[in-house]
Amino acid sequence: MTVALDLPIARYQFELAARTPLSFPAYAGSTWRGAFGKALRGAVCVTRQPECGGCLLQRNCVYSLVFETPAGAEPLLSKGNAAPRPYLLHPLSTSGQTYQAGETLRIQLTLFGRALEHLPYLIHSIQQMGQQGVGAKQGRFDLVAIWFEKKLGADDWVPVYLKVEGRLQPPLSAQVVLPAAPEAVRLRFKTAFRAQHDGRFMHESVFDLTSFMMGLVRRLSLLSAYHGQERLTVDFKALRTQAQALVAEAAEFKRFEWTRYSSRQQCLIGMDGLLGQFSLTGAEWQVFWPWLWWGQWVHVGKGVVMGQGQYQLEDVA
Repeated sequence: MTVALDLPIARYQFELAARTPLSFPAYAGSTWRGAFGKALRGAVCVTRQPECGGCLLQRNCVYSLVFETPAGAEPLLSKGNAAPRPYLLHPLSTSGQTYQAGETLRIQLTLFGRALEHLPYLIHSIQQMGQQGVGAKQGRFDLVAIWFEKKLGADDWVPVYLKVEGRLQPPLSAQVVLPAAPEAVRLRFKTAFRAQHDGRFMHESVFDLTSFMMGLVRRLSLLSAYHGQERLTVDFKALRTQAQALVAEAAEFKRFEWTRYSSRQQCLIGMDGLLGQFSLTGAEWQVFWPWLWWGQWVHVGKGVVMGQGQYQLEDVA
């Protein structure tokens, strides 16, 4: 099966200069997400309603589109799940770090589809984050520069905004070149993968490859339906049958323990997941190669907007 995924993707790095001391927890994903959502809502909400539900502007609001995407009538969301958000934050470079005034740091933001059209609002929100404060010490920062990755995954970054110039280049989507599938591949999680199998969260001794694969297919299909150029035509039944025939070889996993505080629920929430790796060999797995390759940039599982479920693919010689 060939996956013709027409989903514009742009990866940006934001270079920040600390104005006051900044301190981040061992995993900073929730910290950045919470500050980002608060700043974005404050920047664009004109009604000042406490909740987005029932707002007449909900389907035309940048905050709603990006941070609380309405579910709509997509068949894959028949159980009432929330639609996937068209962004990812990447917290690893700041996790567990402390910065003094004058030091620089970088965070990365990935945008999908229609979210690219709203880049100026998102940049303004990050500037507002710097004014309002972020992290345990509510540290403040200035936005110094923004870098854009020209080719997806190439680590080739070019400046699109410099504070000293004050001009932003028009939003771009990265050049995408799907490479040929290798004979064998190793998948290594860079951040914790959190997902359920048979109603329970997977742990280090229970990893279900079929659930992983179908979760990835579902996520990419929903991103395409909500934020891409067109809806994918996917034979989920056939793919599930093919996934059930695969074996995760040389699998090694360990638990990553993490809790985050939910201001909405006023309590700590467990976000434990899996770190580790596994390999796929033989011809059977290659039908999933396009899904796996795209998945590197969209992540998989729960908590993806906070950076969870990120993995990289490595050729197995």
